[in-house]
Amino acid sequence: MSTTERRVRQKAEIRQRILDAARQIAREKDWNAVTIRSIADAIEYTAPIVYEHFENKEDVLLSIAREGHEEVKRSFDTVMAMGLNAEEKLARLSMVQWHFATAQPEVFRLMHNPERMEQQREQMRDDMQEARFRMESLFGELGVSEAEKPEIIFNWFCLMLGYINLITNIKPDEAARHLKKMDDPQMAALFQNPTALYERAIRRFLHNLTC
Repeated sequence: MSTTERRVRQKAEIRQRILDAARQIAREKDWNAVTIRSIADAIEYTAPIVYEHFENKEDVLLSIAREGHEEVKRSFDTVMAMGLNAEEKLARLSMVQWHFATAQPEVFRLMHNPERMEQQREQMRDDMQEARFRMESLFGELGVSEAEKPEIIFNWFCLMLGYINLITNIKPDEAARHLKKMDDPQMAALFQNPTALYERAIRRFLHNLTC
């Protein structure tokens, strides 16, 4: 390996360590705790090294959000390439969001933070327009009219985010305490398997569109 190639690889490795450190800090605390100094301390480098790779904290956060969107898009592309009907594709796309959000809740919240959505739209305008076109096409295959598509897609998105935010914003130990206080065993049982609860809600919503 040449000296130039080694430097390029080392630079990429440091950049990835910076992003990983920022995500870990956010997971353990929150995004407000992520600073250039806290990142530098976590990777045991000086702050100027971090600034060699990112302009500022916002640059770090936008890079993490962009990576998250790209990961979700790859999963979306995989589902879209399957020989499935529109209802099943939408159900599986919904599960892609769920699995990503529950595996990386801090990144999901960053990606859907209203304060940063405009910046993300500017960076990923083409991808977002493509995703919107795909969703409109799938809902059209379910029989949703052109006039109804915006509202139905918004309903679907709210259903996903509502479940995801409810589940990911409650820490496991807190959820356990709440469940013990419930005087409704059936309701408590529902929350023992939130993934199945979410999927049933999504599939019920999609199926009702075809009735």
